[in-house]
Amino acid sequence: MLAQEKLDSVDAVVVDAETREPVPYASVYVSPSCGTISNYDGEFSLPCLSSDVLRISCIGYQRVNYMASELPDTILIKPVAKTLREITVMAADDILYRLVRKMQKEGKKYKKAEAAYFFRLCTQYPGTDELAEAFLTARSCVQIRNVHFHGGNRGFLKEGKIDTPDLKGLGRTNLHIFLRLAPILVYEDAWDFAVVPSDIVLSRKGKLLDISCSSFVGDDGTEICKIHVTAKPDKTGYTILEGTLYIDRHKCQLLRFDGEVQGLYLRLYDYARRRSTINLVQCSLHVDYRHDHGFTEIANMSGTLLKDNMMLRYILFNLGEKEMNFTKSVYVGNDMIRAIDKVGYDSTLWATTGIVKRTQAEERIAFQDSTFRLPGKPDYNTSPSAQELNANAYLNDAIRKLKANTMQLHRGLPSK
Repeated sequence: MLAQEKLDSVDAVVVDAETREPVPYASVYVSPSCGTISNYDGEFSLPCLSSDVLRISCIGYQRVNYMASELPDTILIKPVAKTLREITVMAADDILYRLVRKMQKEGKKYKKAEAAYFFRLCTQYPGTDELAEAFLTARSCVQIRNVHFHGGNRGFLKEGKIDTPDLKGLGRTNLHIFLRLAPILVYEDAWDFAVVPSDIVLSRKGKLLDISCSSFVGDDGTEICKIHVTAKPDKTGYTILEGTLYIDRHKCQLLRFDGEVQGLYLRLYDYARRRSTINLVQCSLHVDYRHDHGFTEIANMSGTLLKDNMMLRYILFNLGEKEMNFTKSVYVGNDMIRAIDKVGYDSTLWATTGIVKRTQAEERIAFQDSTFRLPGKPDYNTSPSAQELNANAYLNDAIRKLKANTMQLHRGLPSK
């Protein structure tokens, strides 16, 4: 008799073997249609067969393989060897120049290439936590653009009285715009001053940024260039994306980018008080790339925005070859939250395997409080009349304008 294998879920946490710290956003790969990444706490969950082999990898670490039936609860991964050799600035310029030119050609040739993604945004500020999730498709070559939501979900957790009236909720927000932030922007003008490395090798070479670089050998023998760019001390007034690029030197492929955005502002508008506040925020960014479709494509993206006791954290995960059945589509313009509410909740999408595991804090927001909402799910059984629908729409819009806030990202200080 033939024994049929059962699909089961495996759970583990990825940890640095030396520091014992969690490794966030590590790739967990079984096949093009089965995979995920670890969350901010290094945890992951993945439905697979007991005979499947899981490949856990992360740039800068040695790759490990485990059979699903033998997967330990804690996966230790070791950092790769230290720096191989230093690279001159002139050699780094040449590498960046060839990389930018190659990616520009890819952008023109594959400008219509699309991919499906899973997106999560978690916002925490005094008295209130919010969680927004969505399945989306977007143009995926080099950067994310032309975003369409196909299913949305939001959670809201309020603890006691909110002391800060300016922070009542996400309201109308363009916070999804930071998905466009990538080391090279192809078609977007909004962030042209936050472009790395094209700022270096094209229009403003050497005027805004300093370069230091080295190389090391990956666990598969690939020579990886590690190019670090920082803003010059006298250029702190600019909006500049600085950080570290990891480049396959032989194939001239961008593998990863870790960086921070200097000079990024968060604008909050309180409709009830008709008052706006503008604050400089700390913004970190992480991007991993894939090249299995013949071009540089966003594999996953994550980031954090911090301002005093307010934190926003997001993650974007490429669903690969996983088959998705999208029945709705809403274009995301300048209002991400409205788009999520409009597209509504589709339980079949959340049953899809391979979604990035929530952290404990995110699970608390999603399920602990009874105010966790499923957009599109009615609160009553009887269907309202047309008159009631019109009245409700009018009142909801009025209440939203009075009570909700706007949160928007700006490159440089916004105009009045």
